[in-house]
This record gives sequence, structure tokens and C-alpha cells, in this order.
Amino acid sequence: MQMLKCPVCNSILKLNISYSGCDWDTKAGKGSGYGWEVSLDCINSKCASLFTIGHVRNINDFVGLKDELKSVQ
Repeated sequence: MQMLKCPVCNSILKLNISYSGCDWDTKAGKGSGYGWEVSLDCINSKCASLFTIGHVRNINDFVGLKDELKSVQ
């Protein structure tokens, strides 16, 4: 099985969904309800890199980050 690897330390990345409430960081904007952050987290505790992919509101609702907050184009 192939896994996504951390570009910093080459450890496995884990998909994580957690509530941040920061819907203002999304393209949908403040008050949109996209408060659940979707990220890839490095499992290496010494690295602990976190790569936010976007935000969700409901199971079928996904929105990306504002362009100025993206670290990779």
C-alpha cells in the first residue's frame, strides 16, 4: 500500500479532520459554517508538520483555503 509522505521528514502523513471554527480562512468566507479543517498531519512527533487542505461544513461540502493562505500552488 502506498502512503503519502511528509516532504519535511519523509514520515507518513495522516488525514485529520478537526474543528477549528476558522471559516474566515476559506474562500466561502466568515459566517459560511466551514469550521471543520481538513489536513494532512505528519505522524513523526519531532517533525509534526501540518498541511491544511481545506475545510468542510457537511459530509458533501468542501471549500479550499483563500489563495493567500496556501503554501503550495
